[in-house]
Amino acid sequence: MGKIIAITNRTGKVGKSTTAVNLAIAFAYSGKKTLLADLDSAGSCAKAFGFKKQEVAKDVFTSAKPEVSFRKAILKTSIKNLEFIYIKRLPYLDEMKVGGISANEHILKTTLKPVSVNYDYVILDCPPYNAGTINASLIVADSVLIPVATGKFSTEAVSSVLAQIDEIRENYNPELKIDGILLTIYEFNNEDSFTLKKELFKEYPKLIFNTSIPKSSTVTKALDENKPLLIYNPDDRAAKAYIKVADEIFERKNLFNTKGEN
Repeated sequence: MGKIIAITNRTGKVGKSTTAVNLAIAFAYSGKKTLLADLDSAGSCAKAFGFKKQEVAKDVFTSAKPEVSFRKAILKTSIKNLEFIYIKRLPYLDEMKVGGISANEHILKTTLKPVSVNYDYVILDCPPYNAGTINASLIVADSVLIPVATGKFSTEAVSSVLAQIDEIRENYNPELKIDGILLTIYEFNNEDSFTLKKELFKEYPKLIFNTSIPKSSTVTKALDENKPLLIYNPDDRAAKAYIKVADEIFERKNLFNTKGEN
């Protein structure tokens, strides 16, 4: 069964979808058969690949056999080893509730889990604000990657995600691991960026990726062109950084818990 990685942060504007798209491409470039699942209603991943509305309009939850419609809704991309699905609707939850979360968990378990056996990696681009979808994603995921950008509430956002992971572990998914905390939109000569990195290293020394994703105007240009960064300009320093992050994930033999212990 393929490894399911949930990419999540409960705040927006942290490069979450950009990370999901380009990490999926980096996996595919390494010969890993990969499925990118866009769970965000904004559909940023679909836009990055230039899919038209009619291509992602299929609703995988209307079939009597959802796992069948799920397979039919999977789209080929122009990249070898990479496929895509836009899951446009999950029941909305304000907070985690046993009944509701079980419904969302059932949806992803009966659609995503059976299909994951066909892939080496399945990447879930989670929405920033829909707690129900995030919780359901963490229940079915094997691990979590947390992108974080410099901002006033960056450390608080990381703490919130880690607390959410602990709650999911305690109640639903005790085997859930953390791939790491990824610094994105990082300005190497910026004091605020350096301060954030220092704070996170102090608090979670074993969870921080060695590679940071540098701030790059090319990322914005790629988004404007509806193209993934690794396709738009593979020589850009941010694009090269995503390749290094993928390599780090491949090289890590152990995943860590929220306290950074083996």
